[in-house]
Amino acid sequence: MAVLGITRLDAVNSCLMAINEYRVDALDTNGTSIQADAERVVNESTRYFCAVGWPCNTRKCVAITTTVVGTEDIVKAGLGGLPTNTLRIQGAGPNKNRNFVLRGDTLYDADKGTQDFLAATTIFLDIAELLDFENCDPILKEEIAQHAAQRFARRKIGSQVTDAYLSQELQISSQFNKTSPIFAGEKQLSQITNQQPGQ
Repeated sequence: MAVLGITRLDAVNSCLMAINEYRVDALDTNGTSIQADAERVVNESTRYFCAVGWPCNTRKCVAITTTVVGTEDIVKAGLGGLPTNTLRIQGAGPNKNRNFVLRGDTLYDADKGTQDFLAATTIFLDIAELLDFENCDPILKEEIAQHAAQRFARRKIGSQVTDAYLSQELQISSQFNKTSPIFAGEKQLSQITNQQPGQ
């Protein structure tokens, strides 16, 4: 299958080049090499960006039905339609003003202070799901790669000069992504991703 935009290997090589390491020809998934470390950072950045919720990884107004588990009628990842790769949720449709959150792998109603719902309740949610890097939108992959390169360089060398350069690269790639996060009230990603360590 053809991959649009950059590949995971390209993103790993961006991380390596950020610390003046040579490019590699193959991934070392789950290994102990420096490219395996870079791949782990790419995966972290992918998870981070997917949690923000973009059109490529967010399903809108999904009907989820509660399931009886023991004595409670709950919504749990893998049961009742809530995917196991769910990273973030918010009420949608008739539930758009409800304050739902994830507690572990269980849906929690923060307004009512419970995870126990009425029997066979249908809840409508916007759901941000974790995607593999290759399945993200091409321009989002560019941002993920830049973010990963910056995080990787911070961890490996901690140079303020390199960090400033990589922050500028991330801002440039962010300017070309005209897509907005799905979830309301999000900070601009440039504010989030360009924070100095410890902020």
